[in-house]
Amino acid sequence: MLKKFLSRIGIGAAEVNLELSQNVFTMGDLVTGRIKIIGGEVEQKIGDISVDLLVESVYAKDEHTFKLKDVVARTVITNGMLIYPGQRLEFPFTFKIPENIPVSMINTKYYFKTNLDIKEALDSSDYDYIKIMPSGILKNFLGAFEELGFIPRKESYTGEYQIIDFYPMSWLAGQLDELTFCYNPRRANYEISGKFEIDKRNHGLIGFLADELDLDEKKGYFCFTANELATLEKARETIKNFIARNFNSLI
Repeated sequence: MLKKFLSRIGIGAAEVNLELSQNVFTMGDLVTGRIKIIGGEVEQKIGDISVDLLVESVYAKDEHTFKLKDVVARTVITNGMLIYPGQRLEFPFTFKIPENIPVSMINTKYYFKTNLDIKEALDSSDYDYIKIMPSGILKNFLGAFEELGFIPRKESYTGEYQIIDFYPMSWLAGQLDELTFCYNPRRANYEISGKFEIDKRNHGLIGFLADELDLDEKKGYFCFTANELATLEKARETIKNFIARNFNSLI
């Protein structure tokens, strides 16, 4: 009787563990692994065994900081079963990483949450962090910045847009205060588009006046087509020309 009571509050209850073949994936990859369940000290009724892919991030808006946590996708492995004390069960796990989602970066993280729904007791869960890399034109878009000598300085995901603040390590080093691109991952199969901001670094009186009059910054919309980002080389030239054109128009 005591064991049954303790299992209801999670002590001596069944446990679940997801084992993955790897933890770094590209969008569109097939994830493989296995789910292991070990029975507790009493017989328990199991509802769904499911796995959620979740994304979490932190973003700023109107001088406030917000935390984001969303379920990207869910898969149900099985449902409706009994597990006996000490029993060991194993289920194969396959999952396709969605495309057109934000990439793993500074603040944007992904993890699998494996859920063991135990009837009339606390559920059991397992957490496994993974890294998701870009594919297609998004891979070329981000790779172009790396080719041009930019590295991500800040990054966030709002649930709709991924915002990346790039820092120049070679080209335009010392000449930029800010280079930010905010894009919608859901469109990334046919275009990379959204908002951008370029701030020029100035000094002296002219720099002060340009800053006061906002002549040293430019904000607007951008749209790079699949053709413009078809290869890493084309993406590099497209983005370099875009940045240079807007940078040279600043004072």
